[in-house]
Amino acid sequence: MIDYLLSAIEKYGILVSPLPSGIVLPDMKDLPFYEVVLEKRDDGAYLVTGNIKHFPKEPFVVTPRELLDILDKK
Repeated sequence: MIDYLLSAIEKYGILVSPLPSGIVLPDMKDLPFYEVVLEKRDDGAYLVTGNIKHFPKEPFVVTPRELLDILDKK
């Protein structure tokens, strides 16, 4: 299963090298995820998290439930 998952990521994943945002987050380990979504916003990217309070209040930072609601409207 792990090999299958890694193969799918290699095949379908998109390599993103985001520019530094200069943003300071409460947990700086979250910064790479935030910077990737900033880089891919023009593509309609969302950052989906259960720890929404760890990120700036932005319309593209959503909970799993909010993303399901967004997808349901499309």
